[in-house]
Amino acid sequence: MPHQNDADITLAEAVRAACRNAAVLAYEDAGIRGLCAEGRWEAAVAAIGQLDLSQVVETSEKSTDAGQTPRP
Repeated sequence: MPHQNDADITLAEAVRAACRNAAVLAYEDAGIRGLCAEGRWEAAVAAIGQLDLSQVVETSEKSTDAGQTPRP
């Protein structure tokens, strides 16, 4: 397996955190709106698909440049 540099790992972690956050927020919101478990799951998956990855990358790069841990 090729060696990953720290920037790649940091970006991957930022993307994972953003996806998780989007899914959790959508799942909870769908529950508040009264959707069943299947509907909540579909909302969570859709939220991941609609995530603006360019914003996640930009935020990660800015955080890395500033020496901070990136936040989604």
